[in-house]
Amino acid sequence: MDSKDKIAFAKRQIANKWKCDPIIFDSERNVFSASNDTFFEIITFGINAVIRADKTILDWCSEKFMSVPARDIMDGDNLYSLDTLLRSHGRKLGGEHIRYLHLFPEKAVPKPESFTYRLFVGNEIEELRSSINYKNFDNAFSPDRERDVLAIAAYDGDTIAAIAGSDDYLGSLWQIGIDTEPSYRNRGLGAYLVKEITLEIEKRNKVAYYNTWSSNIASTKVALSTGFYPTWMGYPSEKT
Repeated sequence: MDSKDKIAFAKRQIANKWKCDPIIFDSERNVFSASNDTFFEIITFGINAVIRADKTILDWCSEKFMSVPARDIMDGDNLYSLDTLLRSHGRKLGGEHIRYLHLFPEKAVPKPESFTYRLFVGNEIEELRSSINYKNFDNAFSPDRERDVLAIAAYDGDTIAAIAGSDDYLGSLWQIGIDTEPSYRNRGLGAYLVKEITLEIEKRNKVAYYNTWSSNIASTKVALSTGFYPTWMGYPSEKT
């Protein structure tokens, strides 16, 4: 797939999850949709804002943000207003999520020497989970174990130095997560594992995406250095 195909594919996978038409992400106007399974979520691919929300707050969202550019909704006072509304319903804004697609596959990443690497597929990931302190590598795995599909671990002897993992929460759009033990950081392991698991994902005819937030500069550098490029972003809600 080229870049346009990957972006269109991402929109279709999100639309499948949301049970909507992917055309809503290309509308010139903000789109507001009632949801029975998500209290509030907002995303943008850079054109408009798409909000799905519980019917108890949908009219408020529509009235307040119908004519507000997406970039302004997700900033300052408007985020405060949203969070205040959500807290009155026992929810709050979750963290900022910036999603990257692998749009520049030609970017090569050097392989750190003196480490060994192993790929884990499907049920093999449970073997990896059982051999580690999960809290040290929780960013590499899905909270829903059944969603984990791939993982690559870097070993220094018998010690696991870093893990990249992938899950299929968004169907054939597979998310990548990465965690490196603090004593092994700044050696290029994160970037190398992200690139390698991306290639494994693409071998399986899936599309990889990477998730981080704007203040995580180290993670953003990993994304950009491995050929990923920011494509969409947003905020979910979560219970307080």
